[in-house]
Amino acid sequence: MEPTETPIDDADDDGASDPPQQTAPLCECVRSSFADHAAHLRTARRRRRTELAINTVVPAPVGNEGDATGPATASAVTNSANAGERIDSDKFDGDCVLRTLNSLLAMVDDRGYARSPQQVQFHDAFIRASSRVMYRSDWSKSKPAIMESNNWADCPSQILVSTPRRFGKTFSIAIFVAALALSCGLEVVVFSPARRASRKLLERIVEFIRLLDCGDRIMEFNQEQCRLKSFQDGKTSLIRSFPSKVSVRSDARTHARMKKGSGGIRTHSHKASRPLRRHRLIFGR
Repeated sequence: MEPTETPIDDADDDGASDPPQQTAPLCECVRSSFADHAAHLRTARRRRRTELAINTVVPAPVGNEGDATGPATASAVTNSANAGERIDSDKFDGDCVLRTLNSLLAMVDDRGYARSPQQVQFHDAFIRASSRVMYRSDWSKSKPAIMESNNWADCPSQILVSTPRRFGKTFSIAIFVAALALSCGLEVVVFSPARRASRKLLERIVEFIRLLDCGDRIMEFNQEQCRLKSFQDGKTSLIRSFPSKVSVRSDARTHARMKKGSGGIRTHSHKASRPLRRHRLIFGR
């Protein structure tokens, strides 16, 4: 008996083996997820803009009906009558300078450069160290009263800040120098570890001055100095930024005298050899 062949329906076999195609629901799912993600990004952007919006630093002018006449901007501080001028509550000339300085520092926070708690501590120490410059006319005879009115326990003449790298030291110096130079007429000298660092620091200081809408007060600006007009009776401030390389060595002649038994005090002199990774501020005028 010859074997018989049974025909096989290829169409039915192929249709049973292939999985059903569900391309349309998958595309809808992807599009829905993308739309949700885009909406989340828009919400986060609006929230971030609200956080970085300019807030009121000083009281806005009030009209007859008790409503503010307009929104508060940087010019609300810089052009207000209280900037650089004394008010009835000021006991000393330096009170006006300190009030303007704190207002400018608060403006930097509101303009997208919010200071960290450590940077606020740095600036508090800088303010106490430079208080003898801000209160120069009353410091010698009214130091205890000034310290008591500002709740200062001490006012050291030197401040040492030692932190790890990328901790905000350079930004702290740039912010404070810009605000202090605008608050009162004085001279600030900053020494940096290298020439490139000194130029970059001075450029950063000028950036913060312009951030406070005071770019029109800059009278002179080059690679080593910036001269601007402050809010204190039109006095000018001078900011200098220089490179420096400092190390300590013993004086050979003093060692020779000590070896001979003639007595003397061991001294150290500074020699330009090895750079120090730090910035030094000197306030004057």
